[in-house]
Amino acid sequence: MRVRSRRQRRFMATLLAGCLASSGWALVPTGAAADPGVEPSDVTLTLGPGQSADVNKVVHTPPIPPNPDLVFIADTTGSMGGAIANVRTNAAAILGEVSDAQPTAQFAVAEYKDFTDSSPFRVNQGLTGDDASVQTGINQWSASGGGDFPEAVLNALYEVATGAVAFRPDSTRIAVIFGDAPSHDPSGGHSLADTSAALQAAGIRLVAVDVGALDFSGQFSNLTAATGGVLLSGVAGDEVADAILAGIKAIEVTVTPKVVSCPAGVSVTFSPANRTVTSGEDATFTEHVTLAGSVPAGTHECTVDFQIDGESRGFVQKLTVNVPGLKIDDVEVPETGGQAVFTVTRTGPTTNPVTVKYATANGSATAPGDYTAVNGTLTFAAGETTKPVPVPIIDDTVGEPDETFTVNLSAPSGAAIVDGTGQGRIIDNEREGTFSCQATAVKIAGLKVAQANPADVPCADDVETVAQSTLNAGLIKVQTSLLEARTDQTPDDLSSAPPAAGDSGSAKAVIESTKIIAPGLTIELGVVKSSASATCVSAPGGLTSKLAGASSIASLKINGLPVTVGSAPLTIPLVVGSLQLNSTQVSGDTVIQRAVFLDTLLTDVVLAESKANVEGRPCVV
Repeated sequence: MRVRSRRQRRFMATLLAGCLASSGWALVPTGAAADPGVEPSDVTLTLGPGQSADVNKVVHTPPIPPNPDLVFIADTTGSMGGAIANVRTNAAAILGEVSDAQPTAQFAVAEYKDFTDSSPFRVNQGLTGDDASVQTGINQWSASGGGDFPEAVLNALYEVATGAVAFRPDSTRIAVIFGDAPSHDPSGGHSLADTSAALQAAGIRLVAVDVGALDFSGQFSNLTAATGGVLLSGVAGDEVADAILAGIKAIEVTVTPKVVSCPAGVSVTFSPANRTVTSGEDATFTEHVTLAGSVPAGTHECTVDFQIDGESRGFVQKLTVNVPGLKIDDVEVPETGGQAVFTVTRTGPTTNPVTVKYATANGSATAPGDYTAVNGTLTFAAGETTKPVPVPIIDDTVGEPDETFTVNLSAPSGAAIVDGTGQGRIIDNEREGTFSCQATAVKIAGLKVAQANPADVPCADDVETVAQSTLNAGLIKVQTSLLEARTDQTPDDLSSAPPAAGDSGSAKAVIESTKIIAPGLTIELGVVKSSASATCVSAPGGLTSKLAGASSIASLKINGLPVTVGSAPLTIPLVVGSLQLNSTQVSGDTVIQRAVFLDTLLTDVVLAESKANVEGRPCVV
């Protein structure tokens, strides 16, 4: 083969295209071709449950089948000198073009003669990626021998198919043979049918270049058709190298999309299931993506491998399907609020329209007595993320617990329901409880001095003052002066308004001075104070009650010795018992604050006791 100009190469391409066309084959059109791969390689769709979409896919196949193992098989009988010389001279160009298109290509070299020759078949070079070794193997070809018209062709192909060449497991296997005479049949004991079956079993495509009468008896029309190969007929001896390259490029490949991974609920299929094209041409498919009605909201990813001849060649597509979500919030509204406004929110992509139905349903709150039933359809246009659902609330004058109803979403289109139930809580505006309170300045042996709100329940504004008092209980005497007990409720009438932060029931007790006398013991106290309260305070979701107590003792002497006390709790052991100061007792919904508690075997003395508690839930309607 001569070194040709670009014009000459274009002429040869046209000539060879004509030759191939006459045999039912066509070369890939010349011109800029897309890089091999799948287009688009990344696909992102937004779909709702039950929806589907079609995507047009194009697989740009490589100009030469991927990862090829090429075996060059030459007829080296005496008549083949010109053809052998042409291939030998241009081998580097063939190897270079194949390797440029497929860098992982490997090559082997073999030759055949006839059975009258000493070596009817020989492997000159096993598979290798080293071009120099391949050239050395080709250089071993020498035209000689050959006894009669048929040669040992079928035998050579059978040997290549059954182990003479160690093909790689994931390669595209191509045997390129050129010669000018047909084969004996059988050849070395191998019939045409045997050879065809062996080539097919080994997955070898046959490219046959007929330099004279290789296909004289139709053997190679049969073999190339059976193996998905190419037959080039009527090739001149000085054009064999060009024909070899054209034949390699005319090999057909089958592209098969294979779904490697896909989550439950997402189905991906293709039309057609596979497509066979000449390598270098585009294989087109329609990708069908379908979502089950139960697929959840979120991002779902599938991987599709567009395999070439059953092998993965890196033509991988990533499919991302985004399923928008719909959720409805919960709402709390006072009975006097007029309406409860629920918000339905779309999550995820907002490019597509979405619809969903809504309807109220009774709970402990029922329509039409507590609320007005509503139903309808929400439509989210592209870009919209929220929609309101207002529900009218009915006010009544009946004291009752908080009541609930729901708004339920159903029949979505274009999205999946993430949270389809919104609870509406109607906060009753009639208070559910009350406060209680009581304050006592002195308690001893069942006797009480200066007590505010003796009934305790309910709490009420009250005050009692006493200038001085002396109480005796056996050997214990208690002398006090300027005593006051006070209770207070805010607001005075709890039914006048719904609960609010600061509503409370409270108690306070104060004694200006006190002396306690017992055998061997004298206790003197300055100003003694105590307070207790139950108060409505803000909390997550509304109001709650908070209990608090505090007390203080200005001064203390025991048998003339001063003791520092202040407002911190303190217990002092005594011969007659113990003296407990600034004690706070919380039990359930009650707080009791005592400034002084003298615990003896004879009797107990309590000074400045304040108590507050809640009855029911005064901070809740």
